[in-house]
Amino acid sequence: MKKVFSGTVYEVLPVSNGIIFSYCKDIIENNTVVAYKMITFDNGRFTDIAKNIYQLTKFGNNYKAAAALSGNYITVRSIILPGGKLFLLSDDGSAQLLDADASQIWTGELKYRGCAAGDIALHKNALWASFPECNVLLRYNLTAMREELRIGGSKSPFSKPEGLFIEGDTAMVCNAASKKLTEIDLNSYAVFDYEDFEEPVHSYVKVGENRFVVLDSGLYLI
Repeated sequence: MKKVFSGTVYEVLPVSNGIIFSYCKDIIENNTVVAYKMITFDNGRFTDIAKNIYQLTKFGNNYKAAAALSGNYITVRSIILPGGKLFLLSDDGSAQLLDADASQIWTGELKYRGCAAGDIALHKNALWASFPECNVLLRYNLTAMREELRIGGSKSPFSKPEGLFIEGDTAMVCNAASKKLTEIDLNSYAVFDYEDFEEPVHSYVKVGENRFVVLDSGLYLI
């Protein structure tokens, strides 16, 4: 495992040949200064990028309207859906589905037993959400926005599941409390311990053969 960036990283976004991430650059009089970097895989170069590039990557073509509707565009979680639609999840559990022109199609909440979802990911035509305070994952029907399936609960394989990343039929769950990365087969729903860390693991992203995790101390290549 190799540390590639030290400090507080808020979110890592995959792009075609690298990643973009937002991070805490400074704190001035209790105000956080956020900045953005891109890592390009072919040359390993770090590049400072502008806010609009970060927002375009996160929200798509109507990024200005989407960022305005999201409240806090750094902490909101987003999924660009087929047809240019956009699903947004705020840190209080409020959610909205936007059309390609950023008009609202649906608004509601992603909550379980009063607790807000921590992250979201898309698998086929379903939306998965992690619930850190309840140690569960829920699958939602995107058409009806209705809960279809739950993994976890009182005897849960998860321990404060935060970040959620899906590639193919495999979901990777970041367990902040147990400091474990957990793998789920979304065909059989079998759960496996994938990797242990010495710090809480908050998010995971895979781009090609490059795998990254965000820990308390920074961004790592694993």
